[in-house]
Amino acid sequence: MATFSAVLAVVLGMSVASTTPARASEVMEGVYTYTPADGTSGTWTIYPSCVPVVGDLREPLYLPVGCTLHVAGSQGAPGGDARLVGGVWSFTTPNSKGMKCPDGTWAPTVDTLSFDDATMSGTRSISHNGNCGMQPGIINSPFTLAYREALPLPVDRYPLICEPGGLRRCF
Repeated sequence: MATFSAVLAVVLGMSVASTTPARASEVMEGVYTYTPADGTSGTWTIYPSCVPVVGDLREPLYLPVGCTLHVAGSQGAPGGDARLVGGVWSFTTPNSKGMKCPDGTWAPTVDTLSFDDATMSGTRSISHNGNCGMQPGIINSPFTLAYREALPLPVDRYPLICEPGGLRRCF
């Protein structure tokens, strides 16, 4: 009987110890090199901000589904707030100087960036409305990401405090 009690204690101890976020480590965080297929490389600094998914109300589920990646772009790399949709992170941002016209002026565009954090690759879609005497269209260009370094300051991925039961309102 003592052996059964010891095994039960170990199993219960393991279940309590495993209440850490199961997939929180899979959320992108850090400084990355953004390299487009055509053009110059830039830098993305990614800060995640997440909300626990409700689940069955007993324990919050820490999944990337409840996250937003705040992407700060520099050196020509666009930035925005990316959300996970269908397994791909995506954000849209206006670009006041997105396309250089033949006469040397700049025309506005809307950039949509979609990327897969598993393959560290994505597509930048540049939509233009026919400025510069061209037909309206979308220009798709692939890019890759490469991890460079950790963020300069630690980030609390789950900054909200949620109620322990009921509807799990977070504040």
